[in-house]
Amino acid sequence: MFEVKIYDEDGEVYKTFDIDDDLEYVGGRVHKGKKSYYKGVGIPYKSHFVDRSKLSSEYTQIKSISGDVFYAGQAAIKDKFKNKTGIFLEKYQEFFPDAIGSCSVKEGPLVINSVIFEKSSVEVYDCKEIDVGDYKDKQYYYELDYLCKRKGYLEDNGDPKKLTELIDYMIQEDWNFLWDKATIRDISDDGRVTDVADLFTSNNLMHKLGSVYSLLYSLHHFDKNKFNDFIKVNNLKHPDARWFVFNSVLLLMRNGVNVTELNPDNLTTQNYNELVIHYIAAGKNCGHCSCDLFTDNGNKIRDQYIEQIKKQINYKSVV
Repeated sequence: MFEVKIYDEDGEVYKTFDIDDDLEYVGGRVHKGKKSYYKGVGIPYKSHFVDRSKLSSEYTQIKSISGDVFYAGQAAIKDKFKNKTGIFLEKYQEFFPDAIGSCSVKEGPLVINSVIFEKSSVEVYDCKEIDVGDYKDKQYYYELDYLCKRKGYLEDNGDPKKLTELIDYMIQEDWNFLWDKATIRDISDDGRVTDVADLFTSNNLMHKLGSVYSLLYSLHHFDKNKFNDFIKVNNLKHPDARWFVFNSVLLLMRNGVNVTELNPDNLTTQNYNELVIHYIAAGKNCGHCSCDLFTDNGNKIRDQYIEQIKKQINYKSVV
């Protein structure tokens, strides 16, 4: 039996509930039991993200751990939560309703995507609502299993051929990742997706391009050697950063996608800029989520991305 503690905003135990299993924490919001895995049953508190306007003496600001995602908020430690483990009734990140350590409605696509997405590494057994009393956003936890046993592409010598098979399948079947997500962290060693809640379907060219881009960029960011292995297996080249986008276009072409409007024969900085602004940044970011419940947030973030990129490159439209 495992007891989950729920803490209020003052760090006091508000409620508890039991899981009929023996659990150990394995990372993220996930625990492993003898029966299965559990997502959303708490975490050992380390830090979370706070809107800068809400920072007070209750928080100790720390160096950002958000991967330079400008909308994540300020990484901070709430002193009242230190050295405690469980679910904390405060948002993990300002944009989303997930309480620290549990799952909100945002995680809902996990259930259906685990069934219909053929490259899912997740099997969901159950979803249970957590009694959080008067807390304004409903919270849930999931009982599930991982076919890959949580072996990651980066950590467990992932196979670039299996990663290519995943990309090909997603392109051909119109499955997509959010473009600014650290996607490779959600890929197993055998080319499956371990966090299918962030997947969405669309045949829109901007989403397909952004999806492949997110994989290539994140793979290079976290492990350049494994990125080079992928490039070699696929007979691609990568002379500079523009080729995250150009290679994404080439992979779409190889899978029979009509990319004429992307002007694929024009491998110039100007075309690269147009693709980044009008197809990458204009697509679905992590603020949108896959479930389309947070479109306004995502659109605000999209506009900020585009504004920042235009300033950075001194953009002048050719349209």
